[in-house]
Amino acid sequence: MNEAAKIQLSKREMELVNNTEWIFTKQLILKKVYQILGNLHHHFKKVVIREKESLPAIWQKPGGKISKGENYRGLPYAILDYPASFSKENILAVRTMFWWGNFFSVSLHISGKHLDKMSNFDEGILFLREKKFWISVHNDQWEHHFEEDNFVEISELSEDEIAKLRSKFFLKIAKKTALTEWNSTFEFLENGFEEIIRFIQISFPACETDL
Repeated sequence: MNEAAKIQLSKREMELVNNTEWIFTKQLILKKVYQILGNLHHHFKKVVIREKESLPAIWQKPGGKISKGENYRGLPYAILDYPASFSKENILAVRTMFWWGNFFSVSLHISGKHLDKMSNFDEGILFLREKKFWISVHNDQWEHHFEEDNFVEISELSEDEIAKLRSKFFLKIAKKTALTEWNSTFEFLENGFEEIIRFIQISFPACETDL
């Protein structure tokens, strides 16, 4: 018997490979995810325009990107990056993410010169604590899951622990909502985005439009 002939399916795998309905259902769900992200993009743009006098100039440029994939830690995902500015050393971006089987989330990612200009971090953190945000404790700025080695609720950290995180080369704060809360997802992400905007305004009180 050659090697190919030894590759067999389990009973569960055989059921799935002969079932087209679940693939079509997955495609329908993802289509609705993209609609949610598209509608959020439209709403976020209106917020940025409304608050433009107190937001970074690099966020005033038109844009916004929805990307998707099948393998973030083995599962499908979709991402809206808006408003966002990415370069090798300097990042200032809001990322809204759907991760199959897990959550919707909205996060703020800051690094490089943008992080250096943050002048009112302590007050900003107090605001985030009140709004039940999480903060990244990981050394890899491109991890998005909410396991305890990546994101921790700010309310669970001491002042000394938060101060150590402030000294990292990047800052990521985020909040998530379970997929079982689908019907309230849009409102949750709208509010989360508004809270991130407020955090920017608090943390950069001098209206650092040259960020």
